[in-house]
Amino acid sequence: MLAFLRLIRLPNLLILAFTGYMLRWALLKPVLALKRADLDYSLLDTQITELDFFLLILSMVMIAAAGYIINDYFDVRIDEVNRPASNVIDRGIKRRVAMGAHMVINFIGAGLGIYLSWKYNQFRPGTFIFITAPALLWFYSTNLKRQLLIGNIVIALLSGLVPLLIMLFELPAIYYAFPDLVSARLLDLSDVFMVAKFYALFAFLISLIREIIKDTEDYEGDMKYGCRTLPIVAGISTSKYVIIGLTMVLAGILGWLQWLQYLSQDWMSFGYFTVLLQIPLIYLMYRVHTAVTKKDWWFSSLLVKLIMVGGISFLFVYSSSLN
Repeated sequence: MLAFLRLIRLPNLLILAFTGYMLRWALLKPVLALKRADLDYSLLDTQITELDFFLLILSMVMIAAAGYIINDYFDVRIDEVNRPASNVIDRGIKRRVAMGAHMVINFIGAGLGIYLSWKYNQFRPGTFIFITAPALLWFYSTNLKRQLLIGNIVIALLSGLVPLLIMLFELPAIYYAFPDLVSARLLDLSDVFMVAKFYALFAFLISLIREIIKDTEDYEGDMKYGCRTLPIVAGISTSKYVIIGLTMVLAGILGWLQWLQYLSQDWMSFGYFTVLLQIPLIYLMYRVHTAVTKKDWWFSSLLVKLIMVGGISFLFVYSSSLN
């Protein structure tokens, strides 16, 4: 069981689930509560049931877990070089068991997503996403991750898709349930969608940064087995400049948001961004610049993950500022 939990990257799956529930409970529901009070309309609330929302999150988690399994399945030899202590395929879990688990988990995850897409009138876009995502994760594991930046961008795009997928289900269901408010132009959730788009951009950039850091950490094994990742093609020094450049772009976007917070005198949000996002990003750039050993790169990857959690957790502050 412990080997299986390592195989599916349980902490990463918990972050994914945490992201989904934060968007629902710390973004959408507080905004709806505010609009409900303003409109004096007691029925205004989310329309996806708690069970169905849990199934939606479970669907995304299962597809991600299946992606981790198939990635380790095809990377057994590379992982023997890069991370021999954490490799569980052919040690704690047999290859045929891993492949069987991948197929079953993927089928259930995609099936749940397609069912919910049909139930909430999002059959075409939902079906496309829940079929395309597992396919991309398969091709990532077999081919794309060994190509220059393509695999990194695919994973970053899938990470950025999570907030948008939540809104794909939530927002149309609300608009459909209250046509009278929509026709009277009293119900506008564009502010929620705007925050979700910023989170999608944040997830894309922070995931892309982490993917390149992981490729640099895995330089030895990837080089031995003919991968063409950025550190191998362009060199580790160039990769450092790319990582630092992307981090500066992310810090710049957050800085623009801080300017808006400053103008509106939202000091709690301004302080949160400074202490839990901007300072860690500056420290990340320093650690990347000075990184030499695999342990240095591992720490940088862990730091990125902590920044990711910090960004998601900001919704607690956003919710409290609405109140």
